[in-house]
Amino acid sequence: MTRLVVDPLTRVEGHGRVELLLKQGRLHDVKVRLLESPRLFESLVVGRSYDEVPDLVCRICAICSAAHKLTSLQAIEKLMAIRIPTIAAVLRELLLLGGHLQSHALHLFCLILPDLCGTPDLLALLQRKEPLAEAGLKLKAFGNRIQEIAGGRVVHPVNPVFGGVAYIPDKQLIDGLSEELRHWQACWPDLRQQFLQLSNYPEASPVIGNPLATGLQEAFSLNGESLDYGEEQVDSSEYAQLLGERSRADSHAKDSNGQAGPFLTGALARATLVAGRKLRFDMPAETFGIHGNNLAQASEIGWTLLRIGQLLETLRQADRSEPLRAALKQANGGIGTAATEAPRGLLIHHYVVDEWGKVVAADIVTPTAINQRVMAAQIMADLANE
Repeated sequence: MTRLVVDPLTRVEGHGRVELLLKQGRLHDVKVRLLESPRLFESLVVGRSYDEVPDLVCRICAICSAAHKLTSLQAIEKLMAIRIPTIAAVLRELLLLGGHLQSHALHLFCLILPDLCGTPDLLALLQRKEPLAEAGLKLKAFGNRIQEIAGGRVVHPVNPVFGGVAYIPDKQLIDGLSEELRHWQACWPDLRQQFLQLSNYPEASPVIGNPLATGLQEAFSLNGESLDYGEEQVDSSEYAQLLGERSRADSHAKDSNGQAGPFLTGALARATLVAGRKLRFDMPAETFGIHGNNLAQASEIGWTLLRIGQLLETLRQADRSEPLRAALKQANGGIGTAATEAPRGLLIHHYVVDEWGKVVAADIVTPTAINQRVMAAQIMADLANE
């Protein structure tokens, strides 16, 4: 048995390696090992007061810190039966969308574009003043500005608090975002088309994994009360039975292997589940196999820019005298689960709080934990005939 190791795994946000096991010159098995240091956040929050949790768990990931904080807040607010004001909901969604925008721009223009252009990295593209790379970085910066204005800072936002938000940004800041947004709405179709024209991907096998997402009840969104997979749907509180998450000896990320799985989550899964009704492609995404995820992210950027415009207009017309926070209630114990679409896919936070407001159990399911199994299976399928 011959073992080939790709270490480190590059073009990813994280640390890991891929091991290919060959038997008589043929691919026999694939192992994806995600090797970031153990973070132990689920244990770290146990015994702490519920109001400490969001500021701790947003440190799980700087790139998607907004998604972690908002999902944590939603889970605990649910167990306390808190309903946040409309303006707070708008600002929270704006913050989440800023995170999606900067993350998708980072992935497409900093990690994918160099491969499509045949360069070793983004710096090589910037040194030759590649317009698409420069525009991609500026788009990412716009996403960061949205996060900073809606959340108080670019990473680890401070504006979202229990019951709503701490403040509404000055109207001048909202107007500035609206003006810049008009620029991106005007130029994005051309940038997207330029990116798609470079999409000369290698042949790939059909996409593996049962698409899984939330937020598909009435119109496409990034939050929901149910989990959709294939033609089925379950309440988000039933996530544990659906996903069958467990620890693995060979990886620091958990593995999801429920009976309905393995599951695929992320932009391609979201696009598949909405069946082209909300996200449209110039060419069938399935033509590119798993590489269709890049096309799905490009289409999501267009939807994100549209939705950001709607939210900014709501904020411009908002009555600033309206409350930004709901009245907080005493935490008398309970169980709360919330599901959000983070940029990379489904994110779930689940907490059990006792009658003194202390966390007695926590479970955080990340997109990586859901996708890890299909990553290995997809590599196996794509390379099996090589």
